[in-house]
Amino acid sequence: MTDTFSLEVPGRICILGDKVDLLGKPVIAMAINLMMRMNYRATSDGTVEFYSHDTKERVTFKLGESPPLNIDLNYWSVLYNRLKDKINTNKGFYMDVESDIPIGCGLSTSAAVSVGFLRILNQAFDLNLQRSDIAELAYLGENHDLGIQCGRMDQYSIAYGGVTFIHTDENPRVEMLDIKELPIVVGDSMEERKAASVLNRIKKQIKEKDQSTLNAFKVVEECVYRGKEALLKSDFKKLGELMNTQQEQEIILKAATSKILRLCESAKGAGALGAKQMGAGGGGCMLAICPGKQEQVAQAIENAGGRAWIFSIYNY
Repeated sequence: MTDTFSLEVPGRICILGDKVDLLGKPVIAMAINLMMRMNYRATSDGTVEFYSHDTKERVTFKLGESPPLNIDLNYWSVLYNRLKDKINTNKGFYMDVESDIPIGCGLSTSAAVSVGFLRILNQAFDLNLQRSDIAELAYLGENHDLGIQCGRMDQYSIAYGGVTFIHTDENPRVEMLDIKELPIVVGDSMEERKAASVLNRIKKQIKEKDQSTLNAFKVVEECVYRGKEALLKSDFKKLGELMNTQQEQEIILKAATSKILRLCESAKGAGALGAKQMGAGGGGCMLAICPGKQEQVAQAIENAGGRAWIFSIYNY
């Protein structure tokens, strides 16, 4: 057991394949150098305390009890419940979180909170969890315990870091892609996201076997396989074409907003080879591939009313 320590976990972006993990299809994701920090401290009063510096929420409960679920930190609550029988302490502990990853814009704060919490417990109590164990537990906490309509991309991308080709079916596995740098710009539309309503509608269409939805998912899946080849060859022109093709499917799925489309077009007008939205849709962020044009593209996104970042790949 370790008494006091800190660690960081990254946010993530999706290069290609947004939403196809709902059907267990592969995706390409990238961990980014925008970080969430967590601190752990052993205590001696027999209580467990969680605190968020961002939401100012504080949760305290006795060892052996189940923490409340109707809270912002319910990701930690369900994961604590899954692991509490393996936590070998009768003294208690304190954990807090502070994030540079903006909440609610599609860079996966929820998965970062979950993965970070599990990494903390793994180190504090020598649980011997592997990266795959942490990723799958984080997914089960969100999807099964909290009923969040998510696939496996976010948790696995953040748990592994780097650029990853993730098989998201019931036999999940991760291929680490040997990509040293990726000239991308991310733009936040700064809209109120309607991700849940978009996901619920699309899942209903999948269940009803809506042909246009299934066809769009098939095209996106093919983009993922071809995108892996393009990435490994550093063929950014082809990668841009595939991003544009995926964005055409997002329009068919009615997952795009007019502002997201405007940011994508502004990015391409400033020299990006391709651009696409990220995540469920209904607002949030977009991504552009723009070798040698990152600064110009970032400025174009901001001129169009967005907030732009130039990210690097984050590796553990």
